[in-house]
Amino acid sequence: MLIKNLLDLPTPSHVIDLDKIESNLNILEHLCKKTNLMLLFALKGFSNPQILQHFILRFDGISASSLWEARLAKELTTLPVHTFSPSYCEKNFPSICAFSDCIIFNSISQWERFKATVISNKLNCGIRINPEYSEIEKYAINPCHPTSRFGVHIEELEKIDFSNIKGIHFHTMCEQYSDTFRNTLNVIENKFGTFLHQAEWLNIGGGQLFCDEEYNLHESIELLNQIQNKYNLKIIAEPCETVVSEAGYFVTTVTDIVFNKIYTAILDASAICHLPDIIQSPYRCEVINAAQPNVKKYTYKLAGSTCYAGDIFGEYSFDTPLDVGSKIIFCDTAPYSMVKSNIFNGIPLPSYISIKKGHAFCLEKQYDYNTFLSLI
Repeated sequence: MLIKNLLDLPTPSHVIDLDKIESNLNILEHLCKKTNLMLLFALKGFSNPQILQHFILRFDGISASSLWEARLAKELTTLPVHTFSPSYCEKNFPSICAFSDCIIFNSISQWERFKATVISNKLNCGIRINPEYSEIEKYAINPCHPTSRFGVHIEELEKIDFSNIKGIHFHTMCEQYSDTFRNTLNVIENKFGTFLHQAEWLNIGGGQLFCDEEYNLHESIELLNQIQNKYNLKIIAEPCETVVSEAGYFVTTVTDIVFNKIYTAILDASAICHLPDIIQSPYRCEVINAAQPNVKKYTYKLAGSTCYAGDIFGEYSFDTPLDVGSKIIFCDTAPYSMVKSNIFNGIPLPSYISIKKGHAFCLEKQYDYNTFLSLI
């Protein structure tokens, strides 16, 4: 029934399944009950306020990455806001303080520059560390690659007076599981154990697929409780992707089919505008009723409607031929889609639609020409 209803939607549209988010949140609530984990929703991966209002109050707080995210967090809720940025600038910092309850610094120099302000504002403060260990294989998204700008190294941390720093933050994971979490904690303990004893809280960042059926939640519960008890710490996590995992669909329509050694179906959407991580990361989206190229009878390259030659979603095969008007539905597209969307070539931004109870659709957000004018 869901797929049939998706086929009837106007395109391009991002569709968010609120029932799936509810299911994911139930898993996270179980994790919290077993560990006393504090959950902050990370706006950097998903920040549509119309859809956030359906579930944001299920969290203990919000993680922000900028002034505008911190402001949005305070406008949405009264929950505490924890803000981290690789670098704060003088002109924005007073406003960031006004919208934040906790400020996390990326470097000693930033801490020294702004510590008087945060102390006078009685804000909770933390420092991000770089454990020089990450199992992320893609260089572009590995925050611990050899020349990374993220975090304070162990030899630098030893120079900091911890009297006004309450917590330690690290973020080294992306779409990974409890085994990576275990390995990471071992490195953190070996390198930074002395400082964990001095801290009141430890923020383990995001990037864990807690809600994935293959994730070993029991192991993660044991690890979290062990680290809390050993160091008398409050543990904080910043999930986003796992919250909206498998909850997003991107519905598009074929507008033309051209042939040049391979059939290319051009869509009324754009990879570079609407799902840019396909180009930047890169990664492959699953498509409903499609398979890898040449597995099924008819193979097509799916392409976007901009003038950028690399605007390609990927190659897929189908049981029946595509035609103008065929609907193409990409799966698991909620994380990092809207927040990275852009209007290159004046391509319209997709509408945002929510699903409730499997089939009740609600138009949450729609964009028009005035949106285009406001962004150029």
